[in-house]
Amino acid sequence: QEYFPEIQTHFKLISSEQIRNMGTLAGNFVNASPIGDLSIIFLALNADITIKESDNTRKIPLRNFFLAYKKLYLNQGEYIESVFIPVPASNSKFNFEKVSQRTYLDIASVNSAIYLEIVNETIEEFTISAGGVSAIPKYLEKTSAYFKGKKVTNGTIIKANEILQEEISPISDIRGTAEYKRLLLRQLFFAHFIKLFPENISLKELLS
Repeated sequence: QEYFPEIQTHFKLISSEQIRNMGTLAGNFVNASPIGDLSIIFLALNADITIKESDNTRKIPLRNFFLAYKKLYLNQGEYIESVFIPVPASNSKFNFEKVSQRTYLDIASVNSAIYLEIVNETIEEFTISAGGVSAIPKYLEKTSAYFKGKKVTNGTIIKANEILQEEISPISDIRGTAEYKRLLLRQLFFAHFIKLFPENISLKELLS
């Protein structure tokens, strides 16, 4: 709460209070749902996980943990022992967005999280993740790399969305068509910047 003042608001979007009180971070990761909210949040926060089996431990980035649909970089007998995230910089911003049929008590159709650090109006660090648009909780590597060294402008965001759309591979299911999910992620992507940088963004230009 000290480093992420809005985390309570974000967490209220995750399932019900009863399930939140019973669930765990590691359980959310190992479940490997492509729309797991906590997986998406911690991917954007550059989390590492420590995996343990007997006296052996290894530490890997969370983004390397998800290999394919419900397939993990986890061997027989191993479990997640701990989760680490870097302490966010004072010049950092974080946001989580989610679309579901019900605002609360529901799983996502599409979700997304973003973390960035800005120095002199220039983005020095940038990470973005998205769920519901791939077979795994997706760290958007190319989109993240594109933003480094850029300023937050309408043009930068529009170009980044083109890269983002190339990185995802949604499928049609009961939560919507592939085309609908692409549209949802675009809207969530724009929503990150509208919320974090309202003075920099022209909604009309983004949607034109």
